[in-house]
Amino acid sequence: MRDLVILSTGSEEYAEPYIESLKAAGLAAESLCVVTPDRRSEVPVLAARAAGLVLCGGLDVDPVRYGEELLPDAGVELFPERDEVEWNLLTAARRDRTPVWGVCRGIQVLNVFLGGSLWQDLPSQHPSGVEHSVSQPKDALVHTVQVAGSASGSGLGEVLTRETPRVNSRHHQAIKRLGTGLIPVAESPDGLVEAVELDASAEPGWWVRAVQWHPENLISQPQQLALWDGFARTVRSGRSVWSRET
Repeated sequence: MRDLVILSTGSEEYAEPYIESLKAAGLAAESLCVVTPDRRSEVPVLAARAAGLVLCGGLDVDPVRYGEELLPDAGVELFPERDEVEWNLLTAARRDRTPVWGVCRGIQVLNVFLGGSLWQDLPSQHPSGVEHSVSQPKDALVHTVQVAGSASGSGLGEVLTRETPRVNSRHHQAIKRLGTGLIPVAESPDGLVEAVELDASAEPGWWVRAVQWHPENLISQPQQLALWDGFARTVRSGRSVWSRET
């Protein structure tokens, strides 16, 4: 029985705003399951029960996974145990066509899982006048994102074209080479990919969307809450996940 929405994160505490966002989108607390690297032995069993997967923010993806050596002085913080957990969760999600929603590190994990690469350190590799690392306050609106014209009719693009999004931003890495099948839906003013959606023709039946910012801190904005609603609706359609609507 697929009755769980799995949140992959580095710690239980870090998952709290994601849990609140999913609850605000109508998913019940009983269906939400936080998976940390300490629970990696449980991943096969939990993945078999997954009706949805959320890849939360956190530390950096190991560059070895996209064929690069670690750059010295790039400030890369690794968590290989979490990488392993999320690769296993994504492998199961791809097999079972489980909906996936990625946030910040989540968009980076998805991109690398699908064969893409990352800028290891934006300040040194991709300097620009756009600030991408404002850690406090968490809901600070730092820059806009612009939807690509060709993506305006996509599911994610439709939400983001309702108004010009202003988003928070706290990351020092970003998509460099796009993963196979991913559509770049929106970008920051300096050209970095900020939102992606999986092309339906590339992986038929697999719903995958992700953003580089942190919409879990912005759910007071209807547009940002709508991103969580989209995931929640997809999870509920054909899955046995409890919600306030059932």
